[in-house]
Amino acid sequence: MKMRKRIKKGSTWFLALTVFMSAMVISDVNAANGIDVDEDCSIHFELSGDLDKEFSELKDLEVPVKLYKVADVTVSGIYNSLEEYKGLDLEKVDSDTTAAQWEEMAQKAQEIVTETKKEPAAEVVIENGKGVAENLKTGMYLVAAEEVLSTGYAYQFTPFLISLPNNYYATSGNDDWVYDVTTSLKPEKESRLGSLIIDKTLDSFNATLGSATFVFQIEAELDGENVYSDVVSMVFDAAGTKSLTVSGIPAGAQVTVTEVYSGANYELTTAASQNVTIVADSDEAPEANAVHAAFTNTYNDGMNGNASVVNHFSVNDEGVWTVEQEFSNAGAQE
Repeated sequence: MKMRKRIKKGSTWFLALTVFMSAMVISDVNAANGIDVDEDCSIHFELSGDLDKEFSELKDLEVPVKLYKVADVTVSGIYNSLEEYKGLDLEKVDSDTTAAQWEEMAQKAQEIVTETKKEPAAEVVIENGKGVAENLKTGMYLVAAEEVLSTGYAYQFTPFLISLPNNYYATSGNDDWVYDVTTSLKPEKESRLGSLIIDKTLDSFNATLGSATFVFQIEAELDGENVYSDVVSMVFDAAGTKSLTVSGIPAGAQVTVTEVYSGANYELTTAASQNVTIVADSDEAPEANAVHAAFTNTYNDGMNGNASVVNHFSVNDEGVWTVEQEFSNAGAQE
């Protein structure tokens, strides 16, 4: 029995931003002035969200953003898709195009970029929450911010389409074309996961007593919250060392591993509890960064029989799991 929580934050605001950003790229073809298609444009990027608390570490991280031009734009504000992006049907968009349709087109554009390994038209790095891409030609662009990894979290950003120049008639009532556009990037936060390896050494063994079972309780806390709880066991039929890998624990979590049962015939020669900090798994080698907790037991000359363990799990009103073990001794062996 195990309890796992993936910490994923920002989803509600992230969805709201997707709708908002999609609406922003809708150009008003009835604007009073025609577009100067030869004018250089810029995009000023700002990170949004709670940068003082929830996303505070993003201010100290670099966020790479790539811009892919997917369409030209005419003087009257009509888009002409570039050859690779003809399937987006950008020629058909108008002020009635919905946020969901804009989001779908952005996803399709991202798929095309991924499949064709298209080179970006421009790149910018967001530092201290801000960044600017300059000297951009007029047209429609796919904005694709890359995933950013910290010690404990992964930050993702949804791709979206944005028009250069843009028009804010829907929010300001002014139908002038804006060539220096400001837009926001809203992160979504997800806990990275890591692995724990329990190394167990039995330096002496009495074969007459049969196999020996050792039980370990694992509790992990992150930011004051219990994020992982589990009980695992190892069975030995001879002296030696065995290892058990426990995966899916949030990176950065403070983990306490406790040997809660050693049987009546084997005693610990190391501390009963070990404290470790989980490191995020590597994409190339998932368990290469696993942290270790080591325990050693020795035969204590006892002749008690094997025992069984029954685990009872419960959760309180705050969602914290606890486990109680009941042991029954099978009796001494003659």
